[in-house]
Amino acid sequence: MVMAVIGSGGHTAEMLTLVKSLTDSTDTTKLNIGETMIEEIIFVASNSDQLSLQKLHEQYPQLGDPQRQQPPFTYRLLTITRSRSVHQSYFTSVFTTLVSLLDSFKLIFSLRPQMLLCNGPGVCIPLVFAARLLSPNSLVIFVESFCRTQTLSLSGKIIYHLRLADHFLVQWPKLVEQYDRASYLGGTLV
Repeated sequence: MVMAVIGSGGHTAEMLTLVKSLTDSTDTTKLNIGETMIEEIIFVASNSDQLSLQKLHEQYPQLGDPQRQQPPFTYRLLTITRSRSVHQSYFTSVFTTLVSLLDSFKLIFSLRPQMLLCNGPGVCIPLVFAARLLSPNSLVIFVESFCRTQTLSLSGKIIYHLRLADHFLVQWPKLVEQYDRASYLGGTLV
């Protein structure tokens, strides 16, 4: 199973485009990523991110309606607590981050995804930590947002410097010059 993290503004649109390119570019009877056959894609969002949830339901109307599922794989939506809301104090965000980490640990422990795909919303950080600690065989792929042309996002910096991703992809060649462990596959990822 692939777990794709969506959230906050343009991150959702980019992730939905990335997932769509994965599913559209394969045989209509199966989804393979490398040697791995994928039977399910689980989208994870913050439970308070209504805009991302709306965009997700527009692109995948079969979510929540099992009679509309399209073979060969299924989609699911799960939510976790947001680590920090806009304008939330740093003091109170400590507590919401702990709740988010707990949600993430429960999710990763119970599902053990084959791949965790994220592109920078803050909600991905607790999930990446949980995957690294509880599911070491999960492949973590971080795709830096297309809008990050000169520097990495805060999520990107955390994941890059702590070496939490198996593959760290950027969409601008200038970023590879600054971050030698990053890979540039062209600006066509999303």
